[in-house]
Amino acid sequence: MKKLKWIWFCLPLLFACVSKSDQGVRYSDLEKILMSDTLHVVTLSRSTSYFDYKGVEMGYEYELAQQLAKSLGVQLKVSTAPDVAQMIQMLNNKEVDLVAYPVTISNEMKNHVDFVDHEYRTKQVLIQRRNKQRRVDVKEAMDLIGLEVYVVENSKYHKHLINVDDEIGGGILIQTVSNEENEESLIEKVSKGEIPYTVADDNIASINKTYYNNIDISTVLSHSQRSAWVVRRGSTELRDTISHWFNDIQGNFTYQYLHRKYFEQKKKYAKDTPKYINSKKISNFDPLFKKYAAQIDWDWKLLASIAYQESRFNPDAKSWAGALGLMQLMPATALRFGVDSAGISNPELNIKAAVKYLTNVDGAFRYIEDDEERTKFVLASYNAGVGHVRDAMALAEKHGKSPDKWSDVRIFVRMKAKPEFFNDPVVRHGYLRGEETDEFVSEIMLRYREYNDVIID
Repeated sequence: MKKLKWIWFCLPLLFACVSKSDQGVRYSDLEKILMSDTLHVVTLSRSTSYFDYKGVEMGYEYELAQQLAKSLGVQLKVSTAPDVAQMIQMLNNKEVDLVAYPVTISNEMKNHVDFVDHEYRTKQVLIQRRNKQRRVDVKEAMDLIGLEVYVVENSKYHKHLINVDDEIGGGILIQTVSNEENEESLIEKVSKGEIPYTVADDNIASINKTYYNNIDISTVLSHSQRSAWVVRRGSTELRDTISHWFNDIQGNFTYQYLHRKYFEQKKKYAKDTPKYINSKKISNFDPLFKKYAAQIDWDWKLLASIAYQESRFNPDAKSWAGALGLMQLMPATALRFGVDSAGISNPELNIKAAVKYLTNVDGAFRYIEDDEERTKFVLASYNAGVGHVRDAMALAEKHGKSPDKWSDVRIFVRMKAKPEFFNDPVVRHGYLRGEETDEFVSEIMLRYREYNDVIID
């Protein structure tokens, strides 16, 4: 893509600087970015902003920053920080050029940074399960009187819920949990029926609704809160350039695609697809599973169980993240193991590449002698990437658990969704939606046992 048309307004400044001796010349932040060929940004490791998925960097804010860098004709370098305060510090220490994360707009914050003229509007919403008639019981704050709402103690949700309770004259049964939980783990508990209600920002709620189709997020509990990306105070050209860029992309396909990808597109397949055809046949691809399972010394039914989990035996399946084919390989992974984009939907080539990848991952855990135990680590890595599993192993060891036992490590796979854990110094790959990986392993192994009981070889 060519650099944006509006960037031409800064070229006279660049030419003027080039014509001068470098001594004593003061370049703007935008000029430095263009001359260094790199845009340095910082963001938070979160489901809404930046995470590693099967070895691929993803996230809504990350992909927007990628598009911005591309429009400038420069490379993108991403750093993460544990919180907003640290991001602002990195910005003002000139370690980064831009905070690519929606920072709450306030008069106090305006004393420290310049906000880009593209505002996010977020509201706090109630997360509740839909009833059997697919309706909701709570439609406004008054309906919460006498009901339990769970929030993290001293969080912004806790503080706002206290205000809401005061405004309606009391009666909300506010239940607090420790900061070992966060809004996403509480949303999962609502979905599973473990708690009745919680509160989250609507952008976080929207992402989680794409995973849990039984929750409702329509009940608003707050006014809109404004937030935006920020640059250093005085970085006028950079701020205006990014503001113009946001204005230009509002109606383009990429912007709409990214919003749909993260906030609207369902992330899981329906669970009512048949698991097998009959007692002698799991799928139409059984001969291929049998052919390639031998290469990794696995039971072919285990490969079949992975394929069901990944694609429901649909060779044309494409996930929200871009994984393709029967075994849902990311294009870069498929290419690494010999299959290009033209062949990735071919069932045999897809299975062949997946088995090569599984063999490679199996080698990384070869020191785990028990085959079934090692298989669980391999499956977890197939879903999340080896790096996230290594992180969970390091956390397990740090907390006095065995890094070689899946029953111990799976706990910390789940914990990687919580800031206390994904910001731990032993963690290298940041946020992970860990319950998904844990359930991936459990469901595949459970289905594999069912196949062994039902299918006659």
